[in-house]
Amino acid sequence: MSSRGSTPAPDDTRATVAAPAPLADAPSPDPLDELGAVLTAQGLLETSRGLVAARAVPAGPFDDAPALAWAQSGLMWLTGQPRRAPLAPGAPVLGRAVAAARLFASLAGQMGHAVVPDVPSLLGGRAALMGLRRAGRTSANGSCRLLRTADDWIAVNLARPADVEAIDALVGVLGQDVGAGTSPACPDPRAQPGAQVTDQAWQVLDAAVRRLPAGEVADMAHLLAIPASVLRTGRRPSPVRRVAVPGARPGGPVGSGHGGPLVVDLSAMWAGPLCARLLGQVGMRVIKVESARRPDGARQGDPDFYDWLHEDQRSVALDFESESGRARLHRLVDEADVVIESSRPRALEQLGLDAARAVAVQPGKVWLSITGYGRGDGVAGRGAQPVSFGDDAAVGGGLVAWERSGAAASPVFCGDAIADPLTGLFAALAVVASLARGGGSLLDVPLRDVSAWVADSPSAPRGHRPPPWQVTGSDEDGWMVAQAGRSQRVLPPRAPWVDGAGHEVRPRRAPSSGAHTQAVLEELGPR
Repeated sequence: MSSRGSTPAPDDTRATVAAPAPLADAPSPDPLDELGAVLTAQGLLETSRGLVAARAVPAGPFDDAPALAWAQSGLMWLTGQPRRAPLAPGAPVLGRAVAAARLFASLAGQMGHAVVPDVPSLLGGRAALMGLRRAGRTSANGSCRLLRTADDWIAVNLARPADVEAIDALVGVLGQDVGAGTSPACPDPRAQPGAQVTDQAWQVLDAAVRRLPAGEVADMAHLLAIPASVLRTGRRPSPVRRVAVPGARPGGPVGSGHGGPLVVDLSAMWAGPLCARLLGQVGMRVIKVESARRPDGARQGDPDFYDWLHEDQRSVALDFESESGRARLHRLVDEADVVIESSRPRALEQLGLDAARAVAVQPGKVWLSITGYGRGDGVAGRGAQPVSFGDDAAVGGGLVAWERSGAAASPVFCGDAIADPLTGLFAALAVVASLARGGGSLLDVPLRDVSAWVADSPSAPRGHRPPPWQVTGSDEDGWMVAQAGRSQRVLPPRAPWVDGAGHEVRPRRAPSSGAHTQAVLEELGPR
């Protein structure tokens, strides 16, 4: 059975599907030029010098055929409905991520360490280790779902046990009968979080949100600290913002006799640690700092993925609730050339940390803040600071693919929590761009805004649109994408330590929490 220009019926397992227009035919000007303009506007790049070197970094074999690149990357494997033809987003998402990697390599090269991040393995590596596949309006890891409301689509993410426990309360405040219930918490911490919630609970929630506006549902979810994002398209905020800090100024050369610049990573989970890993790959010294009472929750996830993120780093664990623990934390932050954190400002205040003051008093210091929605804006500029994870943040930025059936279209998830690795990559780029100009920056990199920037369809003169594409095949026989007279099989994602040529370098074990606390504190010495 075959069809053109429409989505196969649910029971179709073999199909020929033409790319949906106009979404997959979005015009694509040079992503390096786009990104260079963004960083220049933020005072992080001298356009001519930075871009000339970046253009020498290879862009990949399918730079002019984004559908083929998506198929080769492993991300198409993770995008679309199960047992239907896989899909691609309408914007050159992968091309923009590759542009960030090329510019990162160029700027890091100016500092003496040119390393080109392998974008497909960054974006799909976790999915490869967990054996994930596309699941349509359910995220690949099972914890997040796209739900239709009275006026829009919303992503609700039950990523943590606390989110699962709050689902009855959410259903109640939405006006439905409570008691939908959840299954007992999964004993295996590596199990997919979504498996903790019964189908009945999701069905009750789905019915409840259909009667209400998406914004109202999101507000109620945020009151219960449940991650939720309204699908927003057509926005293109800057993916990186350099926050004005009175007194901030560049410093001299960073680093010391011990090596490259010192990075103190206070972040957790994925985006921040990925940024720290990339900085470590270009010669920076990374110290991961955790609460002795609440270590990074990612330690309970896939151990191979955690090892890959944190190999060759030093680990410090401190008691943030004690005066001595906070004093040691402040000492580490004072010594750092780069600080990475993924906390809401209020949480930093409770630790006695002030990002703006730290940047103002130490010339050249770079402070990187990674949050769901930005340091100060919250959602819709209301100042709220809701929790956000990669899948719901991507939806909030409009980073979805569209499944078409006649004149109707509905969104599906792209990749695996794709906002997280994208943000880690763009954050690392922002840090090296700042250091290349002497530092002295407070950088704000929100997951939602990175997603929105890569997902927005750019404008370009006629004749610059990528050619249309088709996907044919089945789950049993495999899927093939054709574009611009070439073809590419839809490949599964590959492990993060496997590059595009198939070379494999498995990671060393990450240090246990606090393994280097004593040594690091002794090196700091008395204040």
